[in-house]
Amino acid sequence: MMRLLLIAALLASPALATDGPVFMGFGTHTPVEHDVAIPKGMVLRHVYDVRPATPGKRNPGFETAARFINSHVANGMALRDVAVAVVVHGTAINELTKPAVYAARSNGAANASQAMVEEMLAKGVRFLVCGQAANAMGVKKADLLPGVELAISASSAHAILQAQGYTLNPF
Repeated sequence: MMRLLLIAALLASPALATDGPVFMGFGTHTPVEHDVAIPKGMVLRHVYDVRPATPGKRNPGFETAARFINSHVANGMALRDVAVAVVVHGTAINELTKPAVYAARSNGAANASQAMVEEMLAKGVRFLVCGQAANAMGVKKADLLPGVELAISASSAHAILQAQGYTLNPF
């Protein structure tokens, strides 16, 4: 719900919203006069657990991850110090499949999230797929976009990321 309110606020205030500096065309954020400074040298490791997008729309959870990166780099953090992972399960896995696989599972439709995912992968964002859900859906590792990782489960992906110092996005 909070995510929807944030997105609605950004769309309602286009004069305040800005692209970049890492991703253009998605991950829109707004400048903030903030009191809580991020200590110099701190590395942020953050993980998002996402739900599927509305058909024909980009995944809002992927957008939120990009917004996190854009807003922190815009406020002086180095991209190398903002590590983001996205754990995907359920039907959202389809949004990480190759074009032919996605089309076959979506009545011939194109994946609105594909270009965004590929750009995020190129900038170091990790996408981890729940192997249990993938198996249940008949999705094989070969069906996934290059760079997408297949975990034993979403739970194991979260446990591994937590052990690596990632914090889970609470909303």
